[in-house]
Amino acid sequence: MEKYQVIQTLKHGALGLNVVALEINKLRTAKPKKFLIKKVECIDEQHANDALEEMMPLLKLQHLHISTYKELFITWNSKISSVFLCLVMRYSRKGSLSDLISTHRKLKKKMDLMVMEKFLGQVLVAVEYLHQMNVVHRNIKPSNIIMIEENYCMLEDLSAETLMLDEAKWKIRVVEDPYLKSWMAPEALEFVFSPKSDIWSLGCIILDMASCSYMNKAEALATREAIREHPRKLLKALEKIRKHDIAKANDIIDVLITMLHINPENRISAKDLMNFPFARDCLLASGIPMSIIQQPWPTSITETLLQGGLPSVLEVMNCFLDRPEVQIKALEQLLALVDQDEDLPWILNMVESVSAIILSHQNNFQIQMCACKLLSKILNQALLYHPDNVPSEKYIVDALLSTLRNYPTEEELLSMVCQMLMIVSSNEASLEHLQKLCTFTDINECLNNFPHNKKICLSCLGLLWSITVNAVLPNKIPLKEAVQLILKILDTYLSDGDRAESACSALWVLSLQGCIEGREFEHVTLLLLKCIQVHMQRPVLVNNAYLGLASLARTSELATFRIVVTDEDSPGISLIKETYQAHKDDPEVVENMCMLLSELVLYDEIMPELFSNNIDKMLLEIQARFTSSEELIKLATKAIKKMNESLSKVKSDKTPE
Repeated sequence: MEKYQVIQTLKHGALGLNVVALEINKLRTAKPKKFLIKKVECIDEQHANDALEEMMPLLKLQHLHISTYKELFITWNSKISSVFLCLVMRYSRKGSLSDLISTHRKLKKKMDLMVMEKFLGQVLVAVEYLHQMNVVHRNIKPSNIIMIEENYCMLEDLSAETLMLDEAKWKIRVVEDPYLKSWMAPEALEFVFSPKSDIWSLGCIILDMASCSYMNKAEALATREAIREHPRKLLKALEKIRKHDIAKANDIIDVLITMLHINPENRISAKDLMNFPFARDCLLASGIPMSIIQQPWPTSITETLLQGGLPSVLEVMNCFLDRPEVQIKALEQLLALVDQDEDLPWILNMVESVSAIILSHQNNFQIQMCACKLLSKILNQALLYHPDNVPSEKYIVDALLSTLRNYPTEEELLSMVCQMLMIVSSNEASLEHLQKLCTFTDINECLNNFPHNKKICLSCLGLLWSITVNAVLPNKIPLKEAVQLILKILDTYLSDGDRAESACSALWVLSLQGCIEGREFEHVTLLLLKCIQVHMQRPVLVNNAYLGLASLARTSELATFRIVVTDEDSPGISLIKETYQAHKDDPEVVENMCMLLSELVLYDEIMPELFSNNIDKMLLEIQARFTSSEELIKLATKAIKKMNESLSKVKSDKTPE
């Protein structure tokens, strides 16, 4: 909490204390920005870390109607000896949907239909996006739908299963204030959460908005509790909507019957819900892009629009961004043009338009495939003919990551996306943007799901190297997970030189970041040694493997002693001599090998092994052969000096007094 100054303490919620705070480094600005911080008391440090790890992927969500977290961090309160997980989010002075419903309830006034549809449409599209991203909100209720402007709301306060299953906090939620849990689905009260749980909660909100003119708060609470018990209770509540002449009562009832099934398996999904007349009206009232709900044009209209040349096609694409049938046809025409085997001077002019299409049609898989194929061809041609001018704008990264996260099981599409991310990561600005967007979790997911796909595997390992090698990363949990995934890949595909080379590069930078620990030291060390042994003729692999071994030896005694032990798992120190013979004319390989030796000679216990393998003589030869390489000579001289000192000490110890 050092970064923030608390200026107001709000009502204590079931899961934690809410405070309003300013960032300290912004206090001198004219209008300092306020944030809402939820401080969730955790059982212990492990509980806090588990919750933090589960919630980190939420930072990558991007949606107009979802208030995402600014940051998450753990803090310790020494006064009460407790650990807290702090969730920093947007602060809104305009209140929430709960306030709007309460105002109408006090006045016994019907909710204006347009107002009701407008906000429900925005919430519905936000929920559908979350479910597409495999995220369950778990805590949808009117107080978590905040008003940003008069016609604009956002869904906030996404929770984690780790926190929701905290029995102590759950007791507060259930016993002390039943209103807080009244929005929750029947199965959620038994600690079972799914996208269908969110649908129940959203149905309860629709019911509350429709009934606020004739039910007080206590009656509404009793109704929400009653409809969990038997379908008859729901039918009785819905009949009251018709009886009180609520606008579009029949359409609202049709929707609520599908949303408020006691059995979650019979409950409708957010995507299917959009086909209902009331839901479509809500989307229209909210200003949601027509591409989600409109009917396609006849083919003849699309073909007529796209009869012109390239400038005309691009203009049509940009003018009819909300028409998926137009976009697909236009993309197919452009793909045919780009397939020509030549440098096309106009090709880079399409990048922004194609990226906009990808971002605007996340729900359309056919458009994603066509647009990504086109963007892939553009980037590859740019890399071939204009390597110093490869497009690297942030909107390209945003478009690619959006597709990566929306289609986590589409192997062909992900293969293209991962390769394109690897290409744009060569630019420093793109690299920084990728780091800020928590791309490590996405890389891990791809490595875990598709280790068999060589293109995805190589692209992800290369991307991991790019965004890690010179980064300052406060949260290393995803990187530690990456180590485990890379070890599995190497265990399975050690004989594949390309995979092994990329894995060695990644393990090297992960060791530099301090992400290898405990029992992993021996496993990683052995695999790096095996990679060198199996792929001795690949200098890039050998270089990265020795850099990784040097980093491990600098950190771990276990790794150091594992390097020099000769057994069925490892050739021991003799591998270094073999490497020298294979690459004695390559100063880079020899330098990295000497870097490892300069670490090994710091351990007196392994000196006998080094001398028995004549490493001192090899170092003297290196010193004589590479007189023009300053860094190499420095490393070799340092190692020779240390070995000589050790030898003198041994002789001194043996000399009788």
